[in-house]
Amino acid sequence: MRGATRVRVIALGSPHGGDDEAALDLAAALRDGADVADVGDVEVIEAGRPGPGLVDLLDVAGPVLLLDVVRSGAAPGTIHELELAALVDASLAQAQVSSHGFGPAEALRLAAALGRSLPPGRFVGVEGARFDLGAACSPEVVAAREGFAAAALRALARLRGELSQQTAENPENSENPENPEDLENLENLENLENSENRECTSPG
Repeated sequence: MRGATRVRVIALGSPHGGDDEAALDLAAALRDGADVADVGDVEVIEAGRPGPGLVDLLDVAGPVLLLDVVRSGAAPGTIHELELAALVDASLAQAQVSSHGFGPAEALRLAAALGRSLPPGRFVGVEGARFDLGAACSPEVVAAREGFAAAALRALARLRGELSQQTAENPENSENPENPEDLENLENLENLENSENRECTSPG
């Protein structure tokens, strides 16, 4: 397996399921944001609802940032941040974590059962409230949009920093060493709120 050269961002959800589109919206903004798109060490995948296929998406050499909408019983708009490896055993994972049937916790359990090594990474989710087909995003998730983005950017900066350190320690395993100055760009991603992609808006 070749050395890790980038962070994979995987967003789950549905573009037509109310709050369930929040992670996809954030991924689109990250993908199109100049400070992220101009750096080759980030790969953004808007996976939708891959079901068991999420196991294959997690089968990468580099770190993973997993974004999803959560249905755990917490207050709508709550931001959840966990190490990817801790998701399986965390109390959050005891119920259905994802807003859809086969989510991150289930995929991680299946990967472990298949004997696959899990990538290092982080899970960032926002607690949703509305999931009906065609529904608008709940006011709570709309209000949490900025916090969700900030949590994702913190996690991404952390993972990129770890990847940069690994690259510096093992330069022969990297095809694209990261410039540490690029980490500062994440703090300047000002166009998240003005993304021209799918917008998560509350009903008028």
